[in-house]
Amino acid sequence: MKSPLSLVATCSLGLEEVLAAELAALGVEAPAVERGAVGWQGDWASCWRGNWRLRTANRVLLELASWQASGGDSLAAGVERLVEGGDSSATGDWGGVTPHQLFDPGYTFSIRATISGSQMRDSRWVALKVKDGIVDAQRRIYGRRASIDRELPDLPLRIRLVRKRATLLLDTSGLPLDRRGYRLQMVGAPLREQLAAACVLAADWDGKGAIADPMCGSGTLLAEAGWIALGKAPGALRWRLARESGERAWAFEGFPGFDARRFAAVRAEAIPALMKREELKIFGGDLESAALNAAESNLRRAGLMGQARLRQIDAHTTDAPCERGLVMINPPYGERLAMDPDHWKRLGDLLKQRWQGWRAVVVAGDIGKGKFIGLRPRRRMPVKNGPLDARILVFDLF
Repeated sequence: MKSPLSLVATCSLGLEEVLAAELAALGVEAPAVERGAVGWQGDWASCWRGNWRLRTANRVLLELASWQASGGDSLAAGVERLVEGGDSSATGDWGGVTPHQLFDPGYTFSIRATISGSQMRDSRWVALKVKDGIVDAQRRIYGRRASIDRELPDLPLRIRLVRKRATLLLDTSGLPLDRRGYRLQMVGAPLREQLAAACVLAADWDGKGAIADPMCGSGTLLAEAGWIALGKAPGALRWRLARESGERAWAFEGFPGFDARRFAAVRAEAIPALMKREELKIFGGDLESAALNAAESNLRRAGLMGQARLRQIDAHTTDAPCERGLVMINPPYGERLAMDPDHWKRLGDLLKQRWQGWRAVVVAGDIGKGKFIGLRPRRRMPVKNGPLDARILVFDLF
């Protein structure tokens, strides 16, 4: 009987609630929410589905083992026991994959370490100790050791040390999940794909009306909203581009026991859509022509330009393109202009006067985190936008 997998999807701080809701929609029972991550028990298909369909996750990790480690010797000894097959967190295997299969020296690997509250404070030293434990065990078992590949390893391993507890995890994603494949051009400091998707999901939009962003920049909010509206998996373009280049889209495709036919069945699963393609209308605007060029390039790559209309506009003097829909705005902040309360009041006036009947999402940062907008949000979600504190604010505009 195959053992269950202990899986964890990581996310930006503040997105845990939205990520947990995504997992629940995928059929995960009682996802375990922690700071910057959501965990669950599943099988390999559940792992693949998470990589294929989760819009707000950064990575999907598999917990391999956890043990007490008060120093370098115990840190290395714990991972040696694991490689030798005597101490896996999945009682001997991970969904049918044994330690001897996973740690076969034919697979290259890398180690990254994170530390919290431990007397062992040098992450590079911790990673080195874990590496030594793996290769020492491999030499005893196989008479040879695996190679290190820091660029594109077969097994991207992570060691997490919290006080005196070490946890070894396998990164099943490889490249982070924000690598959707549609972002060809960028302007300024673009919103990350996961945060843009969270804006749409947090709005709980019913799919009626249009999608609009009058300050669209490189079009990330529009692309994520369009894919959600059509029920397109966030991993679909990534997978197609990888097939065309002959590369792996996710690290799990190179793991022992990977079943391409089962993964094909996961990819064929229907994803709920809010509308049909012929019903989708996307409106984007920006003052800068360079931003519109980037948005056009990215939306075309995302397969959405046929439904999109982009115009060079001043958002403060342009009316909504139709009667209702979802309007999303990531106004410029981190700049002197955004430190003025009048900047946010003007944005609130724009929404009240020109977007009546719409649901609005604003990514608010800097002074007041949007409290000077002058509207009462139906939802307020504190998040991290890169290193900056921000809020996702959702409004009904009457």
